[in-house]
Amino acid sequence: MLFKGTANFRLLVLLLACCALQPAFADDAIVANESTVEAAFLYNFALFTEWPALPANEFRICVLGSEEVLAALESVRKKQINQHPVIVKNISSATQAHSCQVLFVGRSEHMSIGNLARLIGNAPVLVVSEEDGYDPKNVTIGLVAQQGRIGFKINRTAAQANSLTFSSKLLKLALEVY
Repeated sequence: MLFKGTANFRLLVLLLACCALQPAFADDAIVANESTVEAAFLYNFALFTEWPALPANEFRICVLGSEEVLAALESVRKKQINQHPVIVKNISSATQAHSCQVLFVGRSEHMSIGNLARLIGNAPVLVVSEEDGYDPKNVTIGLVAQQGRIGFKINRTAAQANSLTFSSKLLKLALEVY
């Protein structure tokens, strides 16, 4: 036997387990980085968007279906948008979306984006999601991963229907405006 004794055998098992888990930790780091970038995009989208009216006391960024993005938004909790403190809220259903100014819809909720868009109607809610497997007319901004970077496409028609106006600076940075 290559290793003598129980202690050496346990060390070998521990070493093999660590090697087996290494790719999982690497994937978690990639997801965390992607979520951090998406959270930064959400905050900056809010900075370069005009709403017809904002609640007097707060600015709500809501997340539906993405614990990773919700956790990454911790970094913006103490910031302000248009002199309103940012409140980050996890919502569990589309019916809660009316209280949000920005709504991020995670991949796990893509099947319900059409229903979500109907429930929001023309309320001034900026709906953002990763572009993947849904009808893009139901979101205002679609995040797109390409060549290791995240970009975005803007649905200006949806924004106008919800009385949202984007800064020309934001429009210039978009991969596509339709």
